[in-house]
Amino acid sequence: MIELLGVGVPRKDGWFLHRVCARILRGELTAVCSVDPAERGALLTAISGGAVPKEGRVWVSGVPLVSGRVARVRQLVANIDLASPLVERRSVIWNCLSRHPRLGGLNGLFRFPRASERRGATRALARVGLQARSGEPVSALGPLDRTRLRMARSLWRDPEFLVVAEPETALSADDAGACLELLKRLSHEERMGVVVSGMPSSMILQRADRVIDLYEGLLVFDGIPADLLRRLETPTGREARRGAWQPRQV
Repeated sequence: MIELLGVGVPRKDGWFLHRVCARILRGELTAVCSVDPAERGALLTAISGGAVPKEGRVWVSGVPLVSGRVARVRQLVANIDLASPLVERRSVIWNCLSRHPRLGGLNGLFRFPRASERRGATRALARVGLQARSGEPVSALGPLDRTRLRMARSLWRDPEFLVVAEPETALSADDAGACLELLKRLSHEERMGVVVSGMPSSMILQRADRVIDLYEGLLVFDGIPADLLRRLETPTGREARRGAWQPRQV
């Protein structure tokens, strides 16, 4: 479980986050929504160990996010970059192995991967449906399979939580939907905690198990997506958003 206790992240004209208290559980796909991308980005940064909040405390599986424990938090929470570079001429499994902590960078140039490391990479690729293409060059992959490969590189170290920022922005509508379906399957079948961010669109709300909604730095909703949709569809809910939110049809 990830716990946020009174978390605050200041900005020049106010707060990205202010006194936010929430729990993010394993086995669920949690959507972090806001009309302000900076607000939802601040929450993802806080839970993935990108920065220690100025106020309050974040706990990840009982580990506090404080100076000296940041590395441990980053082992527990994998931040998937949907735009991370891939080496086109190398194989899928090579690209997966290249991100292993013991094989990436210069260290990986001086030895072949151990059999156990290859098995770990193969398992990670199987978890995202890419095992059959492990020997193919990355140049043969389409956009969705490239996204799956980037996920596999983060699954290498068996994190307890996955964080994916803005899949609807980074991917086409079809690929974003498939990406969210895969993340939901991983959360349910492997009891991982998965957190995605974005506008409160129908694509995200239809697939999320739970929604954390932020507005002007404050937590304004924490519950099931159907309840948030009903709230936003009322005149008062739309007015509270100042017309910034419009449901997106899928």
